[in-house]
Amino acid sequence: MTLYTVVPLELVLDGVNLEREPWVERRIEGVLVQLEPISPGRGKVVRILDGPLESYLDPRFEPGAVIALG
Repeated sequence: MTLYTVVPLELVLDGVNLEREPWVERRIEGVLVQLEPISPGRGKVVRILDGPLESYLDPRFEPGAVIALG
């Protein structure tokens, strides 16, 4: 992969080796999503792993959306 940018490489790769909490998988309303825990009981959607095709158009499951894990 080639990346053409005017941004210094140190800024592009900043934080790439930092430790992060492992992602979790949850089935919510029949849609299996991968979540990044952001606080107890809440997670940010990383991606949809499995579900009906309509779920890809549902704004509740778009990457970056915050979901309660209740």
